Amino acid sequence: MPKVMLVVSATLSNVALLHPRDGNNINYFFKLKCECCGWKSEEEALVSVNVHEGPGGDTTYIERCGGCERAGHITMIPGHEAPLSEDNSKEVGLMVFDCDGLLPTDYGFNGGWLATTMLGTRIHIDLGGHEGFKDVIDGMEVSITDLKGKFVPFRG
Repeated sequence: MPKVMLVVSATLSNVALLHPRDGNNINYFFKLKCECCGWKSEEEALVSVNVHEGPGGDTTYIERCGGCERAGHITMIPGHEAPLSEDNSKEVGLMVFDCDGLLPTDYGFNGGWLATTMLGTRIHIDLGGHEGFKDVIDGMEVSITDLKGKFVPFRG
């Protein structure tokens, strides 16, 4: 069962910190790819720390492949996340996923992010759609652009 880490990148201007608003307790949206037949979902799956589908209360997403009908699951492994900052905004780890039969692809940013400006103002931000964020706050232009997310092999 491969483990993958979701790493995110952004260009931050006048943003001291950017992280999920409720720690790692956000909804993760991504497409799925079957490890067996290569089928790729058209719709995004929603995986949340708040949803426990697995045995023993694991935070697990369970789905059947749309191609070969094999069951697969993805279990979230929290504890590997770090906030983005102006000094550390390239390929920052957000969540680890333990995959069996299905692999996450094409991460979709969503609502539920918290940015702290250089002056300490906290802003709740919806990053859905990869457009980013631009505004003037406390007399400074604040921006979050060039949003990227990808899944990389995790060996930890």
